[in-house]
Amino acid sequence: MGIWYILFLAVIVGVVANEPSLNNPSLPLGDVKSSTETRVLERVEFLLQTLVEKVKVLDDRVDSLLLAQNETNEMFKYANKSLEKMSEQLYSFSTSTTERAVSLEHKLDRLPDDTGMNFMKPDPSMDISFEVARDWTNNFGFGSNWIIFQRRFNGSVDFYRNWTEYKQGFGDIHGEHWLGLDKLHMIVKSQRHELLIVLEDFDGVIAYAHYDDFKIGDESEKYVIKTVGQYTGTAGDSFTYHKGEVFSTYDQDNDKFSANCAEVWRGAWWFYMCFKSHLNGRYLNGESNREAGINWDTFRGLDYSLQSTKMMVRPLVRDD
Repeated sequence: MGIWYILFLAVIVGVVANEPSLNNPSLPLGDVKSSTETRVLERVEFLLQTLVEKVKVLDDRVDSLLLAQNETNEMFKYANKSLEKMSEQLYSFSTSTTERAVSLEHKLDRLPDDTGMNFMKPDPSMDISFEVARDWTNNFGFGSNWIIFQRRFNGSVDFYRNWTEYKQGFGDIHGEHWLGLDKLHMIVKSQRHELLIVLEDFDGVIAYAHYDDFKIGDESEKYVIKTVGQYTGTAGDSFTYHKGEVFSTYDQDNDKFSANCAEVWRGAWWFYMCFKSHLNGRYLNGESNREAGINWDTFRGLDYSLQSTKMMVRPLVRDD
């Protein structure tokens, strides 16, 4: 736009310079020249002032546009930050919702309709009570109200533990857990108990082993299996073999084998040369030809690691 002002100024100067003086009488050449220059200069000054004002207005408009652009940029930045924050909140909400859903799913998995929790005091002479999980299903016709002392189904709890942990118990009784040898001894010492072991492979095949007189010793006896009673079931008898054996962990090698069975087979059990059953081994998701997992020899063999196990006891109610 400035070039048009310059061209217009040049035209005005030319016109003024050549404009005849119609209203003035003839003047000397020097006066005429002086008067013309003055008028030209005044005109030029006026036009320059006008041009300056126009340029100033233009500058102000440019500044306004730049300011508006900056404000727009700031608005975009704020909008982007708001969108990023909203996106983070949505992601957090989504993650939280997913975690809650997974947690609920785990709880549903860990707390089936057939399981209940309650506190028990097995020895009235001792002021000791603890919480146990109970199985309320019919269990192959044997009835309900079984106390679960070992449960595995997804490998979420590591069973390669030391003596103290197996003595006191570990895991979550709402899910995978070992109740504890001290608690188990307190439960079965007062009267005759039956033992029910439920096994499942990765093809969904379920088998069981039932023993009608299960008892273990206390810690001074290294929790020896004193008796198992008579076997019935569909899994085959791979537990009577361990009768008379004491409990072993990697830090208390009590088995009769030259090697430390608990350390070699990554678990703890009533080992004997080393085992026919081992339900506290590593969770290996099925077959393994390299190392033992969760085994029951007469069900799927010692080269197969089972999907789930459940060991339960209950006072034996005799019909006679």
